[in-house]
Amino acid sequence: MFRLAAKLAVSNLIKNRRLYYPFALATCVAVAISYIFNSLAFNPNLSKMTGASSIIAVLILGLVIVNITAGIIVFYANSFVMKNRSKELGLYGMLGLNKRHLFVMTFIELLIFGLVAVSLGLTIGVLFDQLIYAFLLKLMGTKVVLVSTFQLPVLILVFIFYGFIFAGLVFVNGWRILRFDSLKMSKEKASGEKKSRFLLPQTFIGLAALLYGYYLAQTVRNPMEAIFIFFGAVLLVILGTYLLFNAGITVFLQLLQKNKKYYYQPNNMISVSNLIYRMKKNAVGLATISILSTMVLVTFSAGMNIYSGAEFMQKLMFPHDFSINGGVNAKKEQLDQVLTEFVAENQLKVKQQETYQFYSMGVEHQKGNQLDIYPKGQRAVTPSTYILMFSSEDYQKLTGRELDLQENEVAAFNKGADIDFQQPLQLAGQTLTVKEVLTEDFVYNKIPDEFNIIVPKGLYLVAKDPSQLLAPQMEQLAIYTSLYGGLDIEASENEKAELNTAYQKKMADYNQSLPEGAGGVHGETGVVGMREINGMLGGVFFIGIFLSIVFMMGTVLVIYYKQISEGYEDRERFVILQKVGLDEQQIRKTIRKQVQTVFFLPLIFAFVHLAFAYHMLSLILQMLGVLNAGLMLAVTLGVCAIFFISYIIVFAITSRSYRKIISM
Repeated sequence: MFRLAAKLAVSNLIKNRRLYYPFALATCVAVAISYIFNSLAFNPNLSKMTGASSIIAVLILGLVIVNITAGIIVFYANSFVMKNRSKELGLYGMLGLNKRHLFVMTFIELLIFGLVAVSLGLTIGVLFDQLIYAFLLKLMGTKVVLVSTFQLPVLILVFIFYGFIFAGLVFVNGWRILRFDSLKMSKEKASGEKKSRFLLPQTFIGLAALLYGYYLAQTVRNPMEAIFIFFGAVLLVILGTYLLFNAGITVFLQLLQKNKKYYYQPNNMISVSNLIYRMKKNAVGLATISILSTMVLVTFSAGMNIYSGAEFMQKLMFPHDFSINGGVNAKKEQLDQVLTEFVAENQLKVKQQETYQFYSMGVEHQKGNQLDIYPKGQRAVTPSTYILMFSSEDYQKLTGRELDLQENEVAAFNKGADIDFQQPLQLAGQTLTVKEVLTEDFVYNKIPDEFNIIVPKGLYLVAKDPSQLLAPQMEQLAIYTSLYGGLDIEASENEKAELNTAYQKKMADYNQSLPEGAGGVHGETGVVGMREINGMLGGVFFIGIFLSIVFMMGTVLVIYYKQISEGYEDRERFVILQKVGLDEQQIRKTIRKQVQTVFFLPLIFAFVHLAFAYHMLSLILQMLGVLNAGLMLAVTLGVCAIFFISYIIVFAITSRSYRKIISM
């Protein structure tokens, strides 16, 4: 019996090769992607990257998503093959093979197919591993220490993972064989999908899940909350999408069927009838396309925003070639002295050298224009709004513009804070009149503002003398004095980087020379700091683009299988329609109408999902330095346009394959 089953298995694989070619392609691609991503996740050089801990956390999440997505693709492809072979398996049963024989036969088929496809996929992954790394690193344009290395444990791990996947396929196929008798299996391909039950409850639950997911995405207020809420919102949106597609498409098609003017036309009647005939599978396929499309849009737009926002990040965090900060009890004169000595010792040509003093504070509560500052010594929290206050003297050094301010007057630049500048400000026990509303961000590219990354709203104030204005409350409130100096020189990027060692030595020597209790200083070299940030952003960008490729492959494969499987199912019905007088032109119109009726629904859903996720995505990207709102919107819209064109191309190619199958 085993020998007979083995012979039949080999014969079936050859005979049904047209069905197994797409299955093999999907499996090979899934295995290759899994290997490359696992190779990245377990790369021994990963720990050398700047920000390795955050990269590893993202990689672990990405690893789970990639493997789950790859598994779904393989299961989806297998269901397509088994559905189209159901008549053949039913005939085997009628000819005398019992369910045990059929199970053994399909087990051998999967064993042979799995060994060949997984081995081929691993080979492709190993061969293209270095090529993909080189391409993506070239695309990033940054020096990253992460390089491709062949890892035998990863090879074994992926092989074992897909061993479990194919064991699951054996179980699913075996359950299919045990569940149906030979007669039912022979008719399964021709049978329509069962009408879904409980359509109204599904619709309400799906709508509630979707709306609550949207609500969570829109109401989050700071980046730290966004990270924790993001995955819960994603799960709710996925659940809502599947339920709405499952129930909504059925209701939508039934409404079309009840519309006599629309339905009783040859093209419309045939297309709507065909869609209702297999409405359940259409719902699952279309919902899967929608979710995968959303994942492509989110990951690709995030990756491109990180890549395009690097320059903005540099100007925000490292506006000068060399920066110096003063600690507690430090003086502005100390910063000037250290920078001047460093320039003289290294014979540098100075383009600009300035030192500034400003005050920072966080808003604990706000009621209108009353801003309550956190009390001193309170445990660190993330305020809803942060405030930076400068003297009119330092403002003039920053902008070259002089402000004439009295003791209780301020000039203000608003970074999204909810303030009515027509009314006085209540701040730190003082009533301040806003004499002028500034239109220019005078801090950007002048002084680092790390608060901008983690706090969504900010307020920059200019007062005549902040030290006197804030002095009465500085003992009770968390108001911090910051000293900053910036130095720009005439030198190349490499020369500036080489000066970093001397600069850090100067900081250390100066601090050692100070008496105990005197305020020390510390400094950073802009080129070195930005290279470290680029290393981290480069790793995150790498992961984002890689996940986009995975999700795009999944989207294309699901669209392809949906079109091809429906082509095989519809072929016999269109042959009958041709025999009763439907010409080639009418068939083309019917096919186009059938596909267009629901095929673009996933794209619409994906764009809506992205629109509601945009606020949360922007908060998360803030922590990676994507702070230019205008640039982020432009990049995201560009990604949407690229994906729309790609979707149309995939749609056109797969529709052509569908028509070819129908016309065979």
